[in-house]
Amino acid sequence: MQALRTQLARAARQAGVRRFATDAVAEFEKETAHAAKETGKWKMVTYAALPVCAGLTVLTFSNAHTHHRNAPAYPYMNYKVRDFPWGPDPLIGCK
Repeated sequence: MQALRTQLARAARQAGVRRFATDAVAEFEKETAHAAKETGKWKMVTYAALPVCAGLTVLTFSNAHTHHRNAPAYPYMNYKVRDFPWGPDPLIGCK
């Protein structure tokens, strides 16, 4: 590991790259500014999406969904191997 660090430092010196603490601080400030900008953007997206979601929820729940009691009498829907324990027709009395 130490040999790798030495090789990297030597290559950086030969390339003329030298990093100072102020470079690291400037890079950190740049990343922090970018993060703050992105956070603000997503806050605004959230605040814009909330009324849309609330409106769609109200619209969805305001439209009454009716259940159709008279289902088509398809022959495959009445296929039973044996009767239920509580009687032959489980829908008697259900409304």
